[in-house]
Parts: sequence; C-alpha cells; structure tokens
Amino acid sequence: MAKNSLRDKLEGDELDLSMMSLTEVPVKEIAALPRATKIDLSSNQLTTLPPTFAQNLSNITHLELGSNKIKELPQNFFKLRNLKHLDLYNNQLTDLPLTFCQLPSLKWLDLKGNPLNPNLRKVAGDCLNQKECEAAARNVIAHLKKLQIQMETEKQEKLKKEKEKAEARARAEEVKQAKKRAEKKAAKEKRKAEVRAQLESQKAKANGMANTDKQYSAVPKPTKPQLTQKKVVNKGGWSLLGWINLLLFFCLLGAGGTCLYVYTDGDLSPSGVSAALPRIVDNANILANLTLEALKPENLQQTAQSVSTTITETASYLWAELQEHTTDLNIYIEPAVEAVSAAWAWLREHIIWSYNWIVDNVDWNSIVQAIRETMLFFYEQWLVICEELSRNKTLMSFVEAIKPYYELVMERLATLWGFVWEQVVIAVTYIQEQCPGVLESVKDHAAAVKQSIEGLVK
Repeated sequence: MAKNSLRDKLEGDELDLSMMSLTEVPVKEIAALPRATKIDLSSNQLTTLPPTFAQNLSNITHLELGSNKIKELPQNFFKLRNLKHLDLYNNQLTDLPLTFCQLPSLKWLDLKGNPLNPNLRKVAGDCLNQKECEAAARNVIAHLKKLQIQMETEKQEKLKKEKEKAEARARAEEVKQAKKRAEKKAAKEKRKAEVRAQLESQKAKANGMANTDKQYSAVPKPTKPQLTQKKVVNKGGWSLLGWINLLLFFCLLGAGGTCLYVYTDGDLSPSGVSAALPRIVDNANILANLTLEALKPENLQQTAQSVSTTITETASYLWAELQEHTTDLNIYIEPAVEAVSAAWAWLREHIIWSYNWIVDNVDWNSIVQAIRETMLFFYEQWLVICEELSRNKTLMSFVEAIKPYYELVMERLATLWGFVWEQVVIAVTYIQEQCPGVLESVKDHAAAVKQSIEGLVK
C-alpha cells in the first residue's frame, strides 16, 4: 500500500483503514505517519498482528480491531505503552498473553463476540457501555497480573523442588562414593598389610638361612638384593619414570581407542559401543585367562628352560666354530667367555629370584579386576560424554555440516592407504627377489675375508 494513499485517509490524528479487506497490517507505511495515533483497522480480514506492530507503532493511543479474524495477539503487545482505547470486538480470541497486563495506559477494552475461556469471559464482562468497558480494562489487567504472579510463583516452587531433588541426589551420590572410597581404602590397607607380613616372613626366613650357612661355610655367598625404596627428591620436574609412565599411558590409550574403533567398525556412538561391548568383554576375558595361564610357575619355568637350552646350545655352537678358526686366540678369548658365563649365571639366579618374588607377592587376580573396573569406568564415562554431546545442538549441527567433508577425507585416506600398501607390496617383492643374490655376495666376501685372516694367522 502506498504511503500517499494512507496519507489521504489521515484526518488530524485519526487514520481510517476500516473495510479495506486487509489481510495484513501495513506497519511500515503507518509508521511513516507519526501523527496518526488513532488507528481504525476494523472490518478487515486480519488473522494476526505482526511482531513489528507494537515495536514500531508505540505512539498509538486508540486502536480499533473489531470484526476481524484475529486468533491471538503478539507477546510484545505490551510495548504499546500509550494505548488507552482497545476494541477487539467480534474476533476469534480465546485468551490474551500474560504480558497484556503490562499495558500501563489502557483504560477502555471491548472483548465481546470472542470465544474467550470462561474465566476471562467472566472477568471481561459484556462491555455494553462506557463504564463496563472501563471496568473490563481494569479487571482484565488485574486478572492477568494475578495469573502472571501465580505462574511465576509456581515456576519458582518447581525450580526449588528440582534444586532440592538435585541436591538430594548429589548428597546420596557423595555418600555412595565415600562408602566406595572407604571400602577401597580398607581393601588396599589389607593388601598392604598382607604384603608386609609376607615380606617380613621372607626376610626372617632369609636371615635364618644366612645364619645357618655361616655356621657350615666359611665362603660368603652373594646375598640376594633386597628391595629398597629409594627416596625420590623432587626437583620441580618430572622424573624419567614419570615420562615413561606418561608415554605408556598414551600408548595404552591409543591402543584402546584403536581396538574400540575396530570392534565397533568405526561407529563410536553409544549404541555402537554398547553393541560391541559383549564381544570386547569376551575377548578381554580370554586374553586375561591366557595371560594368567602363561604366568603360572610351571609354564614360565618350562619357557625359561627352553630359552636357556636354546641359548646354551647356540653359545656352544658359536664357541666351537670360534675355536676352530681362531686356535691361537683362545688364550685371550677364554677369560672373556668365563666372565660372560659367570655374569650369565648371576643374571639367571637373580631373574629366578625376582620371578619367585613376583609369583609370591603379586596378586594377579586383583590386577586383572582393577583393569576390568578401569575399562568399565572409561566406558561409562564415554557413554556420559556421548549423551552430553548429543544434547549439544550447536555441536550436532557442526557434525552434520562436516559429514560430507568427513566422507571425502576418509575416501582420500583410503586412496592414500591403498597407494602406501601397493608400495609396501612392491618393496617386499623386490626384497624377496634381490635378497638371495645379495646374501650370496655377502657370503663370498665373508669367505674371502676368512681366507685372508687365516693366511695372516699362519
């Protein structure tokens, strides 16, 4: 609608736009006529008022909206701070926004002919004369203000109850965690006491055996190294052991993440992890059982015996070969071999002693149980994190936005992996084809060097 056509309908401060079959209010054109403070929009086809109506036309004092099809008023209708007279006769209103009670200047109101809810219809009355319309304005504003206060009170009470429930849950959880911590601490102290008792028993037994040996042998035997706890001086930085533990932790975390990715086929959502969890637990139990089986004394002893036999046979064979080709050098080699043999015997003795101590003092079942509890804790935290992230609408929209790029990156990585694998296959094929010839050449050179050395020795 043109501005000039509206100006033609302006008489003083009254703008008559009634009976023009309007379906929407020309807010922009009316706002260009600041002198118009009495607007007549009755007998049109209006179904609603735009939010910009109250925002841009706050200077209106009289507003006629009768005989339209308005079903609701905007929430910001209260911005008509100067509105004194409001006619909403014969519309389709069932209720008014609670913010309607914030119209400070409203003195006259007509709501006849609307399908109002019973409470609001009773408060508004019939508005058959000036006095009743003025009372309708006062009563409706008071009624809506009372409802607003009531709803605010209920809201505060609801928030208070929710806060109390949350505090009660937090207290119960704190009591539960404190109980768990106390149980863990008691179990830990019990294990420490058992370990100390075993160490004291072994120490007493070792001292008794040492006293007996002194009575029958004048030759002192090497004492077994005692496990002493060195005092660590904190110089303000991390020790080498700390860095090694950190590296092992990250390696374990990376290995765990890789295994989780493989087990879930790349689906790291809570449903994917939950579906793969039974398989992970079964394989973890199998691995734990195999580890415990391998760490049994009889199995470890058999493995150590096999390794020792292999090393001994290999050393004997090498020694025989060395004696055959370096007869004149035996006087220099034999002392070194004796020293190595003594060192090997000492190392073997202390390895066996360390192994016996570990078997006697380390509770593998507790370690396996601690690992299981740790993995379960990480899994539960992972579910919590996934649930919290799934509630974040901004993150979810970001994930949806990068999904196409993710698929493209995965496709490129698959292509790159295929290329790398192809190069590895080519390299392996080349090594398989060329290595036999290279080894023959090395053997020929070694034989020539051997002949040269034998010539020099003779």
